[in-house]
Amino acid sequence: MVSYSTNVRASLETVWQHFIYKIEHPENFVPGVSNVVIKERAPDFIIRDMDIVLPDGAKTTVSEKITHFPYCVKFLIIDHPIYSGHVDNIAERISDNETKITFALHWVNKKTGEPFSNEDVAKKAVQKTADYILQHNQI
Repeated sequence: MVSYSTNVRASLETVWQHFIYKIEHPENFVPGVSNVVIKERAPDFIIRDMDIVLPDGAKTTVSEKITHFPYCVKFLIIDHPIYSGHVDNIAERISDNETKITFALHWVNKKTGEPFSNEDVAKKAVQKTADYILQHNQI
């Protein structure tokens, strides 16, 4: 597992609103995402497809099942060319105006069985999310 955390100057409620918004609009929060399609919507989950850019620059479509409960959103990989597993986005209250956000990538290479170990991917996603929240403090 790889994880990365940072604190953002926003309330827990504001961060949580952005985490929920991210489910349908990940392109605002995750580098290299485009063409997001919600395939199924149920009371307790959402299935989405989205195009991503792989480390080698190739584009591929990824399918995920997304669940959420305060204050964690889980992105379970349904279909990915390289990895299986899930990502947790976690928000923790620090104070009324500060929240810790953590992304934990529980990915495993489907061919080799090796766990994903590139912390820079998690760091970039957390930083892009924190930047977006700061720029758009209200949804």
